[in-house]
Amino acid sequence: MIYLIIKLVHIFSVLIYAGFLFTDNLILMRMQKVLSKEKYDEVRGYFKGFTKILVPKALVVAVISGIYLLYVNFGVIEESGLSNFQILLSIKSILGIWLGLRGVLQVFFGIQPFVFKGHTLPFVLVITIVFLSQIMWYV
Repeated sequence: MIYLIIKLVHIFSVLIYAGFLFTDNLILMRMQKVLSKEKYDEVRGYFKGFTKILVPKALVVAVISGIYLLYVNFGVIEESGLSNFQILLSIKSILGIWLGLRGVLQVFFGIQPFVFKGHTLPFVLVITIVFLSQIMWYV
């Protein structure tokens, strides 16, 4: 039962973080092209106030719950090496932990880490993580 609860918490927190990235990359950035600078800054400000409170916390919850799910699902490493599932789960986990570490450093400590400053790369990584999370169960 605890596994199910943590998995649901994980999915919900990932939805919050990924939803923010989708909104930022697919909606807000496109609005920049059609709105005046003042209007765009106003619209972006509405989102900024809310997302600064919720999104970083959701990211931390996603990483912590994801580490638990990694621990439970990884399994035993056989003599023949990692299974395809374990390889994909490892890649997914590294990307997720990297995103989490980057987000925590940026939001909670004001450090702009790991080269990039926008949300395009995290957006691409989240999409990659979602695909890996579905593919890994079928390989």
